[in-house]
Amino acid sequence: MTGDRKPQRSAHRVLACLLATLVTSPLALASNLQSESSIRRAAERFIADRNPWRDHEHRIEAGRLDSRSRLPRCAGAVKAFLPSRAQIKRRTTVGVRCEQGASWTVYLPVNITAYAKALVAIRPLPAGTVLGPNDVKSVKREVSAMGYGYISSLNQHGGYRVSRAIAQGAVISPNMVESAVMIKRGQSVRILARSGAVGVTMSGVATSKASLGERITVKNVNSGRVVEGIVRSGETVEIIL
Repeated sequence: MTGDRKPQRSAHRVLACLLATLVTSPLALASNLQSESSIRRAAERFIADRNPWRDHEHRIEAGRLDSRSRLPRCAGAVKAFLPSRAQIKRRTTVGVRCEQGASWTVYLPVNITAYAKALVAIRPLPAGTVLGPNDVKSVKREVSAMGYGYISSLNQHGGYRVSRAIAQGAVISPNMVESAVMIKRGQSVRILARSGAVGVTMSGVATSKASLGERITVKNVNSGRVVEGIVRSGETVEIIL
């Protein structure tokens, strides 16, 4: 009988060792850790809900965590947030924290890549050029990387005039152009008649179109008289008496 117990005890010890090995195996340990994919998804969803380029073709991708990270599994859903004073840009650092069952916070970069059609100069454009179809073409570009913005259509703001020379192949940004038409024909305007330091304002209607600083004819609504003045803003025409 004694001889039978020793093999049984040995078998029990072997079984106990096997169970201990299973409990501490990488697979078992991994089940107690927060998955990296869940953290990245939380960060990506957070940015997607606030994406300034959501109306464009875009892609959002969170960066990887440090390979040495071992974060205990969160008992509830992890929460993403923006660090203090941070703004959502092309590349944004997003925090993800656990507040239930464990307490940890990690930070990871989230990149937004957005594409849209932008106007590109097909030839050198000197200052003063009024942009037309033969001057530009529409090209798909990564607009999220354009810090100065872009223009998508010649029909915006009544057209554009080049305010500084533009090189061939350059994406045309708003700071390179000015509105070609500041006041349109038939538009209601404010007529400012000035004589020295004295000025009088009247209501008028533009009988032609013009850009900032150009001469334009306007009709005085009260008198019916048509006079000529200079465009000072999108609604003001100044007449020097």
